[in-house]
Amino acid sequence: MSETAFYETFLKETASRINDVELHGHIDHARRNYKKSFGEALKQFTDLEAARRRAAHIRWKSINDLEKYLIQFESTFIKSGGKVIWARDAAEACAEINAIIQKAQAKVVVKSKSLTADEIGLGQAMQTAGVTWTETDLGQFILQLAKEEPSHMVMPALHKSPEEVRYLFNKVGIKTNSAQAIELSLRAADHIREKYLAPDVGITGANFLLADEGAITITENEGNVMLAASRSKIHIVLAGIDKILPSVKDLQTMWPLLATYGTGQQVTSYNSILWGPRRADEVDGPEQMIVVLIDNGRTDVIADEVQRGVMSCIRCGACQYADPVYSVIGGQTYHSTRMGPPATVVEPVLNGMKSHGFFSDLSTLSGADTEQCPVNINFNKLLLDNRRKKAEQETAFSAERIFFTLWRNAMIKRDSPKWKTLKPRRYFLDELFFKSSNGLRKMPEPARESFNDLWKKRYN
Repeated sequence: MSETAFYETFLKETASRINDVELHGHIDHARRNYKKSFGEALKQFTDLEAARRRAAHIRWKSINDLEKYLIQFESTFIKSGGKVIWARDAAEACAEINAIIQKAQAKVVVKSKSLTADEIGLGQAMQTAGVTWTETDLGQFILQLAKEEPSHMVMPALHKSPEEVRYLFNKVGIKTNSAQAIELSLRAADHIREKYLAPDVGITGANFLLADEGAITITENEGNVMLAASRSKIHIVLAGIDKILPSVKDLQTMWPLLATYGTGQQVTSYNSILWGPRRADEVDGPEQMIVVLIDNGRTDVIADEVQRGVMSCIRCGACQYADPVYSVIGGQTYHSTRMGPPATVVEPVLNGMKSHGFFSDLSTLSGADTEQCPVNINFNKLLLDNRRKKAEQETAFSAERIFFTLWRNAMIKRDSPKWKTLKPRRYFLDELFFKSSNGLRKMPEPARESFNDLWKKRYN
């Protein structure tokens, strides 16, 4: 898709989402439920700000010494019998994974929820290679049936109503007359369970990589990830290189924050640490365990001393609930696994300012996203830095640049635009300053008299 075409597509999709009352209802319902449970979960912290500062320090140290910790992780993980594959980009990662599946002649492949898998387009790559797989996470399973992208980092099917899910299930032969969430979950579990009783290959993500232990951690509420990992002959783990933590001791800070900010829980239902494939004295676990470490542009972001701050993100999704823009347009319009504030920062760096620079404008700069971030990412600082870079790259005098030049002159010398009449004021305020790209916003009629005129009349 060309740079202009992507922007035009975005405008059309956002115009549709802005008027989607049902979508707004789903987002608002999720936000209210989250806010209630989040408030309860916060009670476990005696000093929340100290925990957030510590978490921010841990993540900052991880990113700044990334090479050191990744090498330590690889060395220790290999000693445990595991294998590490380094992938520079999405194409290389998908090719390596398909090669493993084909070499194993795998007939049953299961996959658990993984934003990294979505990021590299693994599902499409496997389909192209003729590999059939089953999603084991309920939300991702729903999206697989609907052939849709996720709308939230933690709750991917947030935009779907129970009735829509019931219709999808019946369409593929999962018979149910109920649209109750519990009933739908049970029917989906019954359908999926037979797939991961003895899969050839299980593909999962990882919440964190532990450098000192050479281990991965998995945090989940459904239990499907551990089934996919432990019952498969080959366990493939997808992880961005930014997922590293220096020590297993860091989990005492990161796990409670991830649970609280991710789903509003004091502790997530299942927290697991995996050191490698099954050992001789163990009764379950994979025969092979392979970790695919994926760059896919992360080093480009980390190379920028300002923007690298966003790589501290732990993908909890809390900032999405606090973001006014996300609450209106939803997550699918970003066409990225980083939705909401993280997308506005990362996408312009990864894809270039020409095609994705406008993402930096998808923020009100309220600061609510930073306040809701467990690792204190300063989104406003990163957004403003991107906006500055975008302005510096623009060589042509755009209408916006011309307007602000005129506006600056008008503010220096207030009589220059001749505010005595309504016409110039209406033109400047409506046509140039407040006009929206999709035509959904219009400036109110300006006052007939300026503030200066009213002041002079009142105080002579």
